[in-house]
Amino acid sequence: MLDLDISLKQRFEQVANEMRLRLKQRPSLDTLRNMISDKGIGTFAKCHRLGKKDLLRIVERGKIVGVDGSTNSSKGHFPYVITLQQAMAKPCSNDESAITITDALSPITMGNFSSEEEYREFVKRNLAGLEVKAAVAAIDEYSPKVILLDGSLVRYKIEAPPLWQKLKSLALAKNIILVGVVEGISTNLISQCLKDDLAEAIHHASDWEILFGLLDVGERLEIAQGLFKEGFRTFFMRSSIDPKPIGIDLLEEQQIYLNEVANLVYTLTPKDGRGIPLWLDIIDKSVRISDKVMEGLLSTYLGEDYVEFIRPKREKREF
Repeated sequence: MLDLDISLKQRFEQVANEMRLRLKQRPSLDTLRNMISDKGIGTFAKCHRLGKKDLLRIVERGKIVGVDGSTNSSKGHFPYVITLQQAMAKPCSNDESAITITDALSPITMGNFSSEEEYREFVKRNLAGLEVKAAVAAIDEYSPKVILLDGSLVRYKIEAPPLWQKLKSLALAKNIILVGVVEGISTNLISQCLKDDLAEAIHHASDWEILFGLLDVGERLEIAQGLFKEGFRTFFMRSSIDPKPIGIDLLEEQQIYLNEVANLVYTLTPKDGRGIPLWLDIIDKSVRISDKVMEGLLSTYLGEDYVEFIRPKREKREF
């Protein structure tokens, strides 16, 4: 073990014990199931893995397309920052090329940001816009039946409203199912609904914390209509042996496809994986902008003198 200061060890132990105590405040899994059902928060249902014939029937109606995006920024002091972004849309087929939409940003060249936080918020919104643009382009290029987007559909509605409205209108007009796959669940709907029945320590527990290990492999919790995310239908599911659930968003107008989507996501997810459809993981790897790529581009197009100018002193530490 590292040679740590005694007081630091003691403080760490105290925090760890407090965390362990919080985890112990969660009711038993059976009790939680009953509470969720009794409060009318949602209903539990089983998913089924689709056979080849069922998958072919979906594919015959149109392709399955995945969409993901990536952002990376140079290390430097604001406003001497360059941000690279790209979004990718690709059908679940290795014989078709991907659609890639890119952008490069900097507060220096844009000149309308009063703070670093304001710039970061713009970067978030810009990436959402690129991902929606990739999805719209995929509709024209591939005529898909299903589009799997990496993240909550609500995110696109909030961060890229006009583009989102265009995508939604196209999807509804062409009967294309939009599916938001949420890996990092940050909502706390369940704990808020159960607030009166839970220990104070977990009054604001995230939905993933409440559902951790609660769902069986291939099981989902369909949130009651109108209770969550206005304009959308949401369910949580455990699509692999990983005990942490994922979230799935659908348009409210497309909720009739909920069972079909649940079975499709379950089928596309490796049983021993981390719970995300394999195709989204493949796209994530392809679209990701690594630090090595960023450093190479900076050296090539900015020049070593200017790279040295923007490089933080902490990058020069030798120990």
